[in-house]
Amino acid sequence: MELSFIVIDDSELDCFIARKIIRHTNEHLSINTFQDAQLALETIQAGIAHAAGSKTIVLLDLQMPLMNGFQFVEEFEKLPPETQKKYMVVILSSTRNTNDIHRILTYPAVNDILEKPLTREKLSSLMAKAQSR
Repeated sequence: MELSFIVIDDSELDCFIARKIIRHTNEHLSINTFQDAQLALETIQAGIAHAAGSKTIVLLDLQMPLMNGFQFVEEFEKLPPETQKKYMVVILSSTRNTNDIHRILTYPAVNDILEKPLTREKLSSLMAKAQSR
């Protein structure tokens, strides 16, 4: 199964780092980065960011202005099930707030949570998990 990525983080630096780590793991993977979660959601709704026959891993930051990670997931879960199943939502956050962590894990669309920074080891493990689903 082919994999692709969507990185949603208001930090340009964190988007850059995630892109670099993904590229170093596999330079042929498709990567879309967004600093605006609403724009990312609209792209997903339009079907633009997903290649046919692939699974798209969404790396989502929790704490963002405008639309935060919680709001994104709430809106994502309103999408048709056939759209949702094409994506694997993974929280990539630096939050230490246990209430936020427990709360985000209650959403059915959230598959996993990773602590920043993203590393090659975390990414490789995540990719293996995505390919086994």
